[in-house]
Amino acid sequence: MAAQPKITPIPSNAPPFAHEFTKRMRSRKDVAKKPSVRQTQSIPQLLSARFFRNGKLTLEDFLEAAIFTTYPPDQDIAREVAEDILLGREKIERTKADDKENEVQAVTTNQKQSDALQKVMDQIRREQELAKVIQEDKVQAGYDYLQDLHKNGDPKLYETATDYLTDGDIVLRGITSNQELKEIAGSILLDRAGVLTSQDIENSKTLDVLDEVCNISNAAEQLAAKAHRGDSDVEQEFSDLARRDSTTAARALRHIEEMDTLDEQTRQSLDKSLQNNLTDLSDAADYAAEMKRLPTNLNQHIQDTPNKYSLSDAAAFAEKIKKHTGYDIMDDLLNAYDEQYENGGHNNVDMRQLSDAARDNQSWDNLLKKEIKSLIQDANARSSPSDFLRSLVAQGMGLGTDLPSSHTQKEWSNAMQNLANAACDTSPTKTHLRNTVKQLSRMGQIPSKESIKKAGKRLGMSEAEILELLNPSYEVIKKLIEAGVSDFDRIHNLVSAAGLSHQQLRQLADMAAEKGNQSALGAIAHEDLHAALGTGAQGYGTRRFGQGYGAGSGDGSQPYDESRADMAFGGLLGGPATNIVRLWYSYRDQLPDELKQKLKDIARRLLIDLGMRYARQTMGSSMLGGIQESTTVRPFKIGDDMDLIDLEETIDSLLTQGRTSFKILETSDFLVTETYQGHRAFYWALDKSGSMNSAEKLGMLAISVMAGLYGIKRDDFGVVLFDSVTHVVKSIAEKNVSVDKVATDLLDARASGGTGGAESLKLALQNFEDTRAKEKILVFSTDMYLSDQAICEQLAERMKPLGIKMIILVPKSSYNPQAANNLAKKAHGVVLDIASIDELPTKLLRVTNY
Repeated sequence: MAAQPKITPIPSNAPPFAHEFTKRMRSRKDVAKKPSVRQTQSIPQLLSARFFRNGKLTLEDFLEAAIFTTYPPDQDIAREVAEDILLGREKIERTKADDKENEVQAVTTNQKQSDALQKVMDQIRREQELAKVIQEDKVQAGYDYLQDLHKNGDPKLYETATDYLTDGDIVLRGITSNQELKEIAGSILLDRAGVLTSQDIENSKTLDVLDEVCNISNAAEQLAAKAHRGDSDVEQEFSDLARRDSTTAARALRHIEEMDTLDEQTRQSLDKSLQNNLTDLSDAADYAAEMKRLPTNLNQHIQDTPNKYSLSDAAAFAEKIKKHTGYDIMDDLLNAYDEQYENGGHNNVDMRQLSDAARDNQSWDNLLKKEIKSLIQDANARSSPSDFLRSLVAQGMGLGTDLPSSHTQKEWSNAMQNLANAACDTSPTKTHLRNTVKQLSRMGQIPSKESIKKAGKRLGMSEAEILELLNPSYEVIKKLIEAGVSDFDRIHNLVSAAGLSHQQLRQLADMAAEKGNQSALGAIAHEDLHAALGTGAQGYGTRRFGQGYGAGSGDGSQPYDESRADMAFGGLLGGPATNIVRLWYSYRDQLPDELKQKLKDIARRLLIDLGMRYARQTMGSSMLGGIQESTTVRPFKIGDDMDLIDLEETIDSLLTQGRTSFKILETSDFLVTETYQGHRAFYWALDKSGSMNSAEKLGMLAISVMAGLYGIKRDDFGVVLFDSVTHVVKSIAEKNVSVDKVATDLLDARASGGTGGAESLKLALQNFEDTRAKEKILVFSTDMYLSDQAICEQLAERMKPLGIKMIILVPKSSYNPQAANNLAKKAHGVVLDIASIDELPTKLLRVTNY
């Protein structure tokens, strides 16, 4: 009786069926070609096509989808696996008690035959009950033939046939003759064309299909079959194949050797012909993989490799040879690249490849030194050699983290030291040298004292200035302030690099205030605002733009020196505006009310200025596209946004035409401002939950929003802040919200509460309904520690069909990458990680295609 189906043939069952089918196929050891993830996609696609064509699906559709998407030699196995899944069939194991009972019971001959027949049927892999009932008379005939084959048949034929058919197959197919057995087994063998083994080719002669194998399209199998047949032109065909495709020829030779066809002298002649046609290390690696031995001319190929292949490709060939022969040629390769570096080999070596191929080898040491020397020489031909070398140090510091031994780590460190020294040597100005030393020190690669002194003298720096670079200490800064030095950048670089305590900074600030040195006081304020103002006590984390709570928190009534405060705030303006915005978020709860308001006014003005500046960098000009209005006007057309009508241009045009009555106007009389790439709408959803409670994160949010505000038409811009509740700053439908109000709301934002983004996504979807913009962009700025991730993903799935591009803006230092990637996948959007605010314009430009 046929088994009952375990899967209902409906479209929703296609993906789980495909997944289970592929999983089981991959676990089978007898599969010639393992199915890939593409098959899990192909099966539902094929079933969907049938469903839409026929209006329904059947179990036969599921079965055929599995079979038709499987590699032909594995289709019989695919049928078995698919039927097992569809019918939920389990193997029936006979119990030991049953076996014992069968052994001791005496039964008649017919009963024995019936039990034997049942045992064979239990081995059957194919599930015939899917479509038809087994014909008992046909099965009996097949069983009788099988019994005769065991007793009186050809043992070699039986042994060969059972490579392709089981005893159960012979019985159920009702095979009754040797010729029929050869035809069916031979047909299965031919289905494996392209993945035939040497044994298959030998079997083809027994099954009378050798001639067919000699005509298949696979050149290696065809040639090996001809050799097995004894064709006279095998040597000539092999020679031609070796010239065309040495890898395929090697596979053919392997078959010939495994089958032991042709005589030893002929096989050696073929091998020699093949090796003579190996052109490079790639061919030699393929030869080694097929033949499991090294070609005799391997050394010549190694010597030719530096001018043909990159070091990484050569290392891959070496690994392939080692895998199949156990012989490691990597040392010989490095020696070849070392010897030929000056003769073209340098074109195929770089720092990344050297880090990947690192080993305790003198040739590797030499290559690294030569590459560093070449990079330093190359830097001199660039517009900014020092910046180029500095970027190489940053790259090299990352590449050097996974080196295999202490020796390679030491050599790499020396190489980075040489690059750092060269960056100092090529610094064009004093300021540039200070920045170079500062940035290299932050990377952990401090230039040598000799290189700093040499560069400083070349640039005309005094002994005191050079000492500042070598030892940015409290005493050095103190002497500068006492001397009345008012260079903001110089003092700020020293203060930020010296790692001074709050007490030391307070003493320096007192001295700067006493001498009226506004620049010095401002430089200290950027590092520790309390020290500069002379208020409160400083908490360690505040200077690093932390939360600003705990020790050092002030109140609205603490005393302060008004003239000193004015001087400090004036000095603040000499530093980076982004720092001042972050200072606001760090100190807003620690200052007296008057100072808090002053800092907020400064931060608001700078926030607006930053937005305008970053908008110009990001949106650019008409060449970059952008969405700002151009100076071009054209007649109004049905479908245009009425907000784009330029009334001044319209009236001027009508008056120029001599028209004084405006009672009757056509739509074409109105002029609209053309846009560069069509109307766009932005909506920013900003996370201000407790996990975003840092000045760096809040500053990034505020500046990015202001950049977007100035980058597009204000009436196509919306902002919402969210934590456990949602606060709308501006909706797209609101036309008259001022820039000051948006900036103020952003500065007043406080990180607190849980992280629930679903409501903000709902608002975004609603807001985009209120715009006719051709392109809609949602910027979801958060660290992705969402409490309603599942709901957010459901809402995100609605973005793509509505033409909304979703950009998930995250702080690189702290966010949930898995949640971010999952949400981006649902929305077909992108994750944009920002390490610092300065990266925002470039990265936003790249993902929005302005």
